[in-house]
Amino acid sequence: MFIQYTPTRIITGYGGKLECDVQQYDVTDSPEGKEHKALSGITEHTVYRIDRQHKLKTVPLKLSDSELAVWREFGASCAFGEFFTLDPLGTEAAPDNQVTVQMKMKTFKESRMAGQFFTFSFTAVEVIY
Repeated sequence: MFIQYTPTRIITGYGGKLECDVQQYDVTDSPEGKEHKALSGITEHTVYRIDRQHKLKTVPLKLSDSELAVWREFGASCAFGEFFTLDPLGTEAAPDNQVTVQMKMKTFKESRMAGQFFTFSFTAVEVIY
């Protein structure tokens, strides 16, 4: 997974790129709209958009304090709908399918394991229609 973002919260003073392997990656298309059923039985649909949700979880990462700070910078910088570039299965050197996404609010999670190992999970939303 490759992530490129603009550090806006200035926790570390640097950053902007993250790269790691993915343990879990799920994609779901979620239509946004409304449905109305008339007395005659006819159903009418109003479509606003279709969101593609990318749910990701990293493999356990052994991180130094400065590397951990960059991950926290990413979470803070993209927590309120800021756009970033995500390539779920590619790397910076070998891109696969880069998309511009926004982090779904309150989905960034940091989990500490034994030692200096951490996993991160979040959901990114791409508007496709």
